[in-house]
Amino acid sequence: MRLWAHETTRVLGDRLINDDDRMWMLETVKETTKISLAANFDLLFSHLDKSGNGKIESLDEFRANIFGDIFTAFGVPDRPYEEIMDKEKLIKAAEDALSRYNEMADNAMNLVLFNFAIEHLLRIRRILKQPGGHALLVGVGGSGRQSLTRLATKMGDYEIFQIEIKKVYTKVEFREDLKTLFRSVGGKGEPSSFIFTDNSIKEEGFLEDINNILNTGEVPNIFPADEKNDVQDSVRAAAKEESRCPDGTPQQLFAYFIERCKANLHIVLCFSPIGASLRNRIRSFPSLVNCTTIDWFSEWPKDALESVAEQFLASEDLESDVRKQCV
Repeated sequence: MRLWAHETTRVLGDRLINDDDRMWMLETVKETTKISLAANFDLLFSHLDKSGNGKIESLDEFRANIFGDIFTAFGVPDRPYEEIMDKEKLIKAAEDALSRYNEMADNAMNLVLFNFAIEHLLRIRRILKQPGGHALLVGVGGSGRQSLTRLATKMGDYEIFQIEIKKVYTKVEFREDLKTLFRSVGGKGEPSSFIFTDNSIKEEGFLEDINNILNTGEVPNIFPADEKNDVQDSVRAAAKEESRCPDGTPQQLFAYFIERCKANLHIVLCFSPIGASLRNRIRSFPSLVNCTTIDWFSEWPKDALESVAEQFLASEDLESDVRKQCV
C-alpha cells in the first residue's frame, strides 16, 4: 500500500505545479486508501509522523515516503526497488554513491546531499530504471538537475551523453551527434542518459527532433541509405542471438535497431520555468510533457539551506561568536 501511494505520487503528483494541488493529491490518496484499500492512512504511515499528533497531514511529512534502489552498489545489474525508512542509512548510501562517482569521473562533483537533493536523485534514478524512461526536470539553473542526473546515471552503470555547443553548431551538427548516440544505444546496446538543457537549444528545430525521439524513438530519415546499412549490420549478431529477426531482412534489422534505441535511450530535459519559453515549447512539441516523467525542482526547503550552509561554513575561519550566530 505504501508502494502504491509512492508510485501514485510520482506518476501523478509530480506533475502538479503548486502546493495547493499537491495537498489535493495527498487528500485524494488518503481517501482512496480508506475507501478502496480499506486501510487507515495515518496508521499506515505512522512512521512519517513528525508532529506527533498521530496524523499525516502535511506535504513535508508525506514526502518522506521513499522507495529506491540506492542501497545496491554501482554496476550490479539486479537492483531491488525497496522501501527506505532509515534516513541515516539513506544519506550514507547517497554519500557513498557520490564518492564512487568522483572516483570514476574526470570532473568531480562537490555536492551537498541534503534530503531534498536525495529525494530528487531517487526520482531521477526511478525514471532511468524504466526501459525508455524519459525525464523533464523543471527548475532554475543551479538547482542540481544536471549533477543529480549524472550521479543517478552512473548509479545504474549507464553512459552520459551531452552535446558540446560550439561557435558554429547547426541542425547538421546536432543530427551528427544524434547519430553517434543512436549507434551507441541501438548498435552497441549501451544504456545512456542524454542530458539536454535550455542552453543546448541553438535552434528550435532541435526540439522537433527531440519531440520525435520521445514520441516514436527515432528521427525520420536521419540515416542515409549507406549509413542505414551499417546500423543494420551492427545489430545483426544481437538480433540473431535473441532470435528477433528470423529472416534477417533490412526492415526487420532496422526495426530491431530502433527498438533497442527506445529501450536504452533516456532523454533528460533540464528546462527552466522562467519566462514563456517552456510554455511555448510545450505547446509546439507536446511530447516534451506527454512522453516524459516530470520532476519539479521547486525552491529549496529550510533543511536544505541549513545543510548547504553548514558544509560550506565548516571550513571557513570564523570567530567563535560569529560561528555561534550562524548555527
